[in-house]
Amino acid sequence: MKKLVMLSSLVIGAMLMFPSCEKIKDLTDIDFDTDMKADVSTMSEGTPVSAGLKSAAEQGYAFEGSAVIDPTSDSQVNKYWKKIRTWEIKKIQVKIKNIDHDAVLKEGKFEIKDDSTGDVLFTENVQNKQLSHGTIVMTISGAEWSKVTDALDAKHSLRVGVEGTLDQPAVSVTYEVMVSVKVTANIFNK
Repeated sequence: MKKLVMLSSLVIGAMLMFPSCEKIKDLTDIDFDTDMKADVSTMSEGTPVSAGLKSAAEQGYAFEGSAVIDPTSDSQVNKYWKKIRTWEIKKIQVKIKNIDHDAVLKEGKFEIKDDSTGDVLFTENVQNKQLSHGTIVMTISGAEWSKVTDALDAKHSLRVGVEGTLDQPAVSVTYEVMVSVKVTANIFNK
């Protein structure tokens, strides 16, 4: 009889603990904010894309470039890489890090791809933006980031690309792409 009472107590105790396991797991979560970055170097072509247009002002000089954002290159992300539970993207910013001389971005397209699968996860366009050192080309917040966070959940790197046309030939531009995220990791397990 004593064994039956003890066994019943253990079963009841285990049943009471299971609903609270998730709460205990939440207590061992840590949150941190970080900025994952990549530099995209481009050079506008020497000849215009629209050479047949009448006006020189209507001509554009094409450029394109891409780079990989490897989340593990961030020391905090790397430390908790296998224990990350969620990613919350706060914003993405594209900024001019270096430029030979001021130019106008006639048309520009920013794109994020899953570097492992090649799938396009997000795109944004911009037109007629004056570029100089330090110019913020675009800041994107409040967008639908589920595809991007799915790629990060799958432990994939992100390929960021910038392409478009400038108003001048042979302009060297380095775009800094920054993905600001809030990361939740569990210090014991995922």
